[in-house]
Amino acid sequence: MPTKAVRPPPWQADDRWPIAMPTPQHSVAVRLAGGLGNQMFQYAAGRVVALATGRRLLLDPSGIASGPSGRRYELGAFRLDAPAVGAVLRMLIRAQVGARVPVPLRAVVRTAAGSRWTLLAERGRACDERLFTAGGDLVLDGFWQSASYADRDPETAGRLRQDFALRQPLPDRLAALAAEMAACESVCVHVRRGDYAHDPRIAAVHGALEPDYYAAAAARLADSVSSPAYYVFSDDLGWARAHLRLPGPTRFVDDAAGLGSAIEQRLMASCRHFIIANSTFSWWAAWLGEHPRKFVVAPRRWFADRPAPAGLLPESWMIA
Repeated sequence: MPTKAVRPPPWQADDRWPIAMPTPQHSVAVRLAGGLGNQMFQYAAGRVVALATGRRLLLDPSGIASGPSGRRYELGAFRLDAPAVGAVLRMLIRAQVGARVPVPLRAVVRTAAGSRWTLLAERGRACDERLFTAGGDLVLDGFWQSASYADRDPETAGRLRQDFALRQPLPDRLAALAAEMAACESVCVHVRRGDYAHDPRIAAVHGALEPDYYAAAAARLADSVSSPAYYVFSDDLGWARAHLRLPGPTRFVDDAAGLGSAIEQRLMASCRHFIIANSTFSWWAAWLGEHPRKFVVAPRRWFADRPAPAGLLPESWMIA
């Protein structure tokens, strides 16, 4: 009798992502949420903990599609390899750490599961040392947007760069553009609009950056980068064309349209220098850039009413 095909979960990017199997090794399970940039921050925190403590890294993407913005799992475009938290294990974890589960029932579940899961909810942008000192199996719940995880040490940073390499090479036409950008004093300029500009609820929290920021950022780069060539990436290139006036040759890049966020981000990372938006998407593009004399300018105002949180931006980056 033929085996009935099992439909993969909606977040699974390909058939090479296995479901976690029982193991005596302790684990760190990361709850994923948000878009590509947020998922990369969450993965990085879990990966760093796994490397530092010898735990097995697991990914739980079940909360992505249930979020308010209709996001999807996007890490499958990268070479990273971490098992998914299966439905049974997810149920056991929630029974142990769920706020609505009676304490006596949690004890019963721990005994049945043979392990004790500890929920570590994010407390802020600074490096949370609990991630490296807590015992047993861990569940990380938060965005973990801190440069301290990705830059914890050179070996960790190198492993993350390997993990965030694309599974498939860039198409030829994009590879040619990437080579062009790598060969000149290219500056990736990211303009994040979309819901930042048009959704009142999200705009009240984040807010889109105005042309004045991009002019100030270009001025900050002027002392460090001679003969810059600007490559503008945006989810609203029409607005960018109408409002940005950059002091050098400018190309508005739409070559990666429709090919996915990870491919566009990798193309952005081919530039030598960066003017990022208040966006985790371009934060990672800048971090992944590998030019030895890379300069990055980030916005002083990360949220609509306050500056970038302490710990979010690497110390070497400039502010405008």
